[in-house]
Amino acid sequence: MSSASVSPASDRSHVALHAALINAALIVFLSAYPFTGWQDTGLPLFDFLFYPLPYYTRFFDNAVNLLIYIPYGFSLALVPHRKWQGWGLAMLVASLSSVLVETLQQFLPLRVASNLDVLYNVGGAACGATLATFPLFSRFWAQCKALRRHWFVSDSSADYALLLIGLWFLTQLNPAIPLFGMVVLPEGLPQPYISPLQDPQLFLILIEGGSAMLNLAGSLLFLTCFLSRRQYQLRAIVYFLLTVIVLKLVTAGALLKPALFFQWVNLNVALGLLGGLLLVWVVTRGQRWPQTLAAMLCLLLSQLVVSFWPLSGLQSDVLSLFRWSYGHLLNMSALVDLVADLWPLAAFACLLLSLKQQGRR
Repeated sequence: MSSASVSPASDRSHVALHAALINAALIVFLSAYPFTGWQDTGLPLFDFLFYPLPYYTRFFDNAVNLLIYIPYGFSLALVPHRKWQGWGLAMLVASLSSVLVETLQQFLPLRVASNLDVLYNVGGAACGATLATFPLFSRFWAQCKALRRHWFVSDSSADYALLLIGLWFLTQLNPAIPLFGMVVLPEGLPQPYISPLQDPQLFLILIEGGSAMLNLAGSLLFLTCFLSRRQYQLRAIVYFLLTVIVLKLVTAGALLKPALFFQWVNLNVALGLLGGLLLVWVVTRGQRWPQTLAAMLCLLLSQLVVSFWPLSGLQSDVLSLFRWSYGHLLNMSALVDLVADLWPLAAFACLLLSLKQQGRR
């Protein structure tokens, strides 16, 4: 059998493996953040597995422990080519991961190792693995694969792009951050800073609006350059924007204080987004490879513009916008910041892979 005939399946399995590794990294980050205060409690490592189940639990904790392992179990189950092997691998690896993470938490004074968390983790992995392998869902996934082949190019880079687009939505989970925004005006007293322009306020406006414009343009062009036909661009952009707006509305309604419901949008950002949409409209008139180069340029420029932002905010000021007092907000904010920092690098690498695959044609 030629290598060309096996490469598509191999590429798909590699995408599933990378998705599983990303999920594992996110789980470890959320479980061990802020990575300080390590100490040995002197307790036997695995005794917590045999403790009585906790009498008092939070619904939110249990829901998070369940939900975060669903994509983990799903991606693990897709790594092997045989479905029954995938389900078994997902349950084994997810169970071991959960036990190891809970064991790790014994060395963190702000964390508690819990056998109930392990049960919910394993339950979430079982749900994800079942969704991926159970014959009842095979027709649904066949339709999803058909949509993927219909809407997107056949290159394996498109599979990685879809994975990264899913990760990008994580960067919008914090409603205190403006829509497509990359900088946040800090609360509290005004801060001194050096402006290269005579009008310091204009300098801040240009960075805030410009970063939103470049982030929007880079994200949308990252999406459009993997579409199989130009006629799909408008619908894909509309679906993408609607998803982001709904996500912001839901998270703002659930997390922010009612008076701050529209914290995630302001005039400067709105003007930047209009400029980004105009830029996307111009670039998408061209072929796929210029769109790819433009997406890479927007990603680079967005990071450059953000580097000129002169202000810094206190974490306590940001948390004051929320109506929740749980420590989960710190973890969520840190996770969003981590993904937002790493996503442009991963997207740039994916676009380079796309250019390489385009060059082979």
